[in-house]
Amino acid sequence: MELKRILARDTRSATEKAMALYGPDVLIISNNRVEGQTELIVALDVSEATSEELIEETPTPNEASETAAAMTTLQALLTRKADKSSTANNPFSDHLQQALKPETAAAAKKNAEPTLKTEQILTQGRDQVRSQEIVSLVREELAALRQEFRLSQQTANWQMNQYWPAHVQPLVQGMIDAGVPTTLRALLQEGLREQPTQDHAIESLRSQLTLNLERPQEGFPNRGVQVMAGLSGAGKTLMAAKAAQQVALNYGPEYVAVVSYHDMRAGAWAQTQVLCAQLGVDCFRASDAETLKVLLNELSPRRLVVIDTPGVQMTERLNEILQVCPTAGLHAVVPADSSSVTLNRIMLKSQLKWQSLMISKLDESHSPWPLIQFLIAEGAHCMVSAGGSSDRVMDGLKSSGLTKLINIALSQLTPPSAPAQEVMMPVDEDLAPLAHTMGLDRPNWSVEIPQSELHG
Repeated sequence: MELKRILARDTRSATEKAMALYGPDVLIISNNRVEGQTELIVALDVSEATSEELIEETPTPNEASETAAAMTTLQALLTRKADKSSTANNPFSDHLQQALKPETAAAAKKNAEPTLKTEQILTQGRDQVRSQEIVSLVREELAALRQEFRLSQQTANWQMNQYWPAHVQPLVQGMIDAGVPTTLRALLQEGLREQPTQDHAIESLRSQLTLNLERPQEGFPNRGVQVMAGLSGAGKTLMAAKAAQQVALNYGPEYVAVVSYHDMRAGAWAQTQVLCAQLGVDCFRASDAETLKVLLNELSPRRLVVIDTPGVQMTERLNEILQVCPTAGLHAVVPADSSSVTLNRIMLKSQLKWQSLMISKLDESHSPWPLIQFLIAEGAHCMVSAGGSSDRVMDGLKSSGLTKLINIALSQLTPPSAPAQEVMMPVDEDLAPLAHTMGLDRPNWSVEIPQSELHG
């Protein structure tokens, strides 16, 4: 087999040239663009050489002696060069010496094969686990959608004898279009019928959400070992960098460190390095629990150590970290448009003791209502420490992000203009008992209306 190189202005011309030179059965190995031209590499079958050709190609005694003398001189120069410079390295000489010793290269390749096989096995195992997690998540999402659909069908039959005023009807329709969960929609609609104008109705909704999302305000900790966890794509690495930037600005970058633990995703470590380089903060990588233990011992004088974790096998990785450092704080990072299934899987089914919840991607949220319902019901006692609303690490962390979350949610309900005539639609006033059974019964849902508005 012999390889030939053909250059032409385009692929068609190069193919025609190859067929003209070597016949219609020519085998094309590769096709690339080189300096504005098309390069074809073709393979040819070379016939065995005849005895006359071998005699013609056999070097004369003088040529053979000259070649042997040149090789001896070259080896002597390489040996003398290596003896003279024991500290300085010559890449060309090293490469040439390796070429003269093919058995060394073969041995190195043989030793590297087990390492490559191990990495391939780990990558395949991670991809398989990730695929299983995605399938499980999709099944849970479909089950939640079926439950919500059945609940909507049941509540639709109850909306028969009650009607909304014309100025409130656009808000009710906006809740349906925005995909507000049925039980949360029932609670938000309480008291809307008594509001005199649309602006008063919007303020009533804002007051309801603000009162029921209110919780103790505690920022992200500025000392100790803090762990970021969540599903893949939640923005954990960016939130970890923002947390490190917050402490680096107050105390100095030398007091902060970021550790990437067991993250095998392509480009994950490079992203951590780039973000930490922008902040001037040291970053480290730990592939297992033993390496993490050594790193944490070395970084014990630092004020804050932020550990970034992978989204695959989240519970297993966090348990490994807690075995190494039982005092580490766990912080769940969830996007603002997370579904109820995702929130339940991270916050409840994982059975982990979370120190706080961090809301990421506030500026990318299109459906914050499932997160709002979770924080009102199941996550009523969950502390929200910080939020992030930009892809720029220098923007830092928000105090909690709940105010922005409410603004995003209400902006989806604001209609473009009020209707010109009185159009009545049913009100699901009888949904309150259903809301109580779904776990959304909160004492702050009753908003007092000023007497001036009721009687004036």
